[in-house]
Amino acid sequence: MLEVKILAMLSLIYISLFTIITIINILNPDNIIQNTLHNKFNLNIKNTLFFCFILSFLGTIGSLYLSEVRNLEPCKLCWFERIFLFPLVLIFFITWLKKDRNGMIISIPFILIGSLISLYHYLQQIFPTSESCEVVSCSSPYIWELGFISIPLMAFFNFFGILLILVNYKIVSTKEKHED
Repeated sequence: MLEVKILAMLSLIYISLFTIITIINILNPDNIIQNTLHNKFNLNIKNTLFFCFILSFLGTIGSLYLSEVRNLEPCKLCWFERIFLFPLVLIFFITWLKKDRNGMIISIPFILIGSLISLYHYLQQIFPTSESCEVVSCSSPYIWELGFISIPLMAFFNFFGILLILVNYKIVSTKEKHED
């Protein structure tokens, strides 16, 4: 499954870049990276909601592709991760159309709970416990790319990436308030 290898690599690259940029922005809000990115992508409320919409949409499409096209049956924890991911597409799309800042606030519980579930799921795959009675075991990964990337880790990267976009927006908007 070449497309899964590509998906795993892209998710690792984007989460690494997002994390590095966020750490740099937290440590020094006036850095050249933040200024360049802000000028290029104009990290205002509308664009932030759009970027979050795109990331949640891609996560949803990826999840549905793996289950419906590749026929990888989701386990119980995968379903819970989906329960917290799928609504984010609607939340961010509607609030993007309305330019409504409340979308960020509404999305935080979904992002945090989804992140925790996917992280727990990933840890179950690394440290499997007793076999489950489910048809599809949560502790046996379908995909294990680069020796550590599984579907739950990609789901975590998706949730965490959305959170990092929101954090970067907060840094940029706070900086702009102080400059005014």
